Amino acid sequence: MGVRPGELWSRFDWATGNCFRCEQTNVPVAEVGEITVAGTVLPLCACQWCVFRLEQLHWTMSERAARQRNAPAPAQPIPLSQWPTKVPLNRPPAHVA
Repeated sequence: MGVRPGELWSRFDWATGNCFRCEQTNVPVAEVGEITVAGTVLPLCACQWCVFRLEQLHWTMSERAARQRNAPAPAQPIPLSQWPTKVPLNRPPAHVA
């Protein structure tokens, strides 16, 4: 699974700056990527909380992608014209109060 915050933060070089994600200013930030605007490459810096949250999102998306790769293919939907309408249910009816 993921890493502890202190271990994660030790992987980065920190400097005072502005967080692109939460827009805090004059906080410790680390460069986490870059963006190109009109041919100019600009660094993306994030504060400690946002770095931790981005790591959580990375793990969540990675786990979700792995589950989707291993999941069976979804069944084809039954056209509405073929839905059973008079066939008895194979379960007792729900009680509505």
